[in-house]
Amino acid sequence: MTRYIITSALPYAEGMLHLGNLVGSILPADIYYKYLKMKGEDALYICGSDQHGTPIELQAIKKGVEPRDLANQMHEQIKQALEKFECTFTYYGKTDSEANKATVYEIFDALDRNGYIIETESLQAYCNIDKRFLSDRFVEGTCPYCGFAGARGDQCDNCGHLLTPQELKEPHCVICGSKELEFKKVKNLAIDLKKLAPKLKSFIEERSKNNWSKNSINKSLSYISQGLQAREITRNMKWGFKVPKKGFEDSVFYVWFDAPIGYIGITREYSEKMWKDYWFDEKSRLVQFMGKDNIEFHTLMWPGMLIGSDLGYVLPYTIKAYEFLMSKTIKFSKSRGTGMNIQNALDIMHPDYWRFVLASLIPETADSEFSIPAVIEIVNKVMNDKIGNLVHRVLTLAKKVNDGKWNVGAPELDSKRIMELVESYRKHFENLEIREALKDVVDLADLGNMMMSSYEPWSMLKSGKNEELNALLSTLLSIVFYIGVLLHPFTPMASAKTISYFGLHENASFNMLNEKHEFDASQKIEPIFRKMTDHEIKKLEGFSAGM
Repeated sequence: MTRYIITSALPYAEGMLHLGNLVGSILPADIYYKYLKMKGEDALYICGSDQHGTPIELQAIKKGVEPRDLANQMHEQIKQALEKFECTFTYYGKTDSEANKATVYEIFDALDRNGYIIETESLQAYCNIDKRFLSDRFVEGTCPYCGFAGARGDQCDNCGHLLTPQELKEPHCVICGSKELEFKKVKNLAIDLKKLAPKLKSFIEERSKNNWSKNSINKSLSYISQGLQAREITRNMKWGFKVPKKGFEDSVFYVWFDAPIGYIGITREYSEKMWKDYWFDEKSRLVQFMGKDNIEFHTLMWPGMLIGSDLGYVLPYTIKAYEFLMSKTIKFSKSRGTGMNIQNALDIMHPDYWRFVLASLIPETADSEFSIPAVIEIVNKVMNDKIGNLVHRVLTLAKKVNDGKWNVGAPELDSKRIMELVESYRKHFENLEIREALKDVVDLADLGNMMMSSYEPWSMLKSGKNEELNALLSTLLSIVFYIGVLLHPFTPMASAKTISYFGLHENASFNMLNEKHEFDASQKIEPIFRKMTDHEIKKLEGFSAGM
């Protein structure tokens, strides 16, 4: 049996995530994981806090606390917020764990033995005011590629280019703001990606057939064609895992090196007994979700580390990299510490609503626009008017007919079209087209609403057309039940509420579609979705970019 390891890019633990962080990796990974569990697959969903690196050290300096204390505090806050968002991780761990440390050292030692670790001499920024070397994230300036004024020393948030601090125009120290920087020669260790390039090219050409997003394929092959260079994996700083090599005792591993290894380390932290069953089984499928700014780390550096170590680890099977969720009307920025984050989003609406809205806007092939009008339209016109109203009307009518006694199974009317939509839903999920799978659920609701309008069951009831009404209601109840099952990956609470009307009180599964279920007429029929209130809209508008 195939085992699945589902991962989403590990969020930095220096601040609360914003909606773009959620929709760009964690939410689609969670939705896909729930789909796999509906199928009965053997799957793990591994995620956790990326606890090392400059962002955390920088925040700790600003707050006057130790980096580890800040990282652990934010880890708990982020974990709790994501769980409230109905994310069901198999395990949400930490990169700053003993299990991950052991794994990092094992992979590093293997890379070193196999000749893929080399010494490099490079320039590192030194602040003459603070009298300290600055890691890449401690330097900001103007991006030489797109002209963005807030580019960081390792990457431009605007265009996604990976950078070095000396490439920035007008660089300055983030700690004190001074431009009195000089670049001094330092020794570091690097992974020899140039040496690994032929193997990486073969890996990408072979594995990219497995539903890789086009951007992950194109960007990766473009980087290789330009010529890969050695990438440093150590830094002269204090926060992180110490480098176990003579001459580098004062250095720590660069965050990009120990963070992806964290997928393994966190699984190991979860269970020392079973982690090898997943990570060393050639039949395991490692499916990774991330934003497009993480492509190079996951398609070149991370596989390069695994290939170069030659320890037998599973290589990524599918890489799904999303474009960005943009907004002109709502402020959200995690790294800048402004705007709406996932915590205060939950203060506005129930997580089911956010999950549905964001799944509708997943930037699968291009940047998508998040706006207040879009949120209102999705909630009011799609969730409430199309799905919620159908479910409520059908269940209410079912209670009034046949004394509420119904055995719900395969639909009697339009069964071909209904089953086509269920099959389309499955196909879209298998192709990792999550937004399209949600549209299939909406289309199923549209079909039910069309049947309600065309056949007019209330008129049938009044005129005594019992046989026709029974066939119609039986089909409509099947549609409602199917909607309840298929909603599970997207809106778990609404799914659970819907299928509870059919006597089911466990997580939805595809097996349920093949069985008959008795309608529970004793329950009070309550809406599974409703329209946004004026109060909720006002709270949402409180995060308007214009305010």
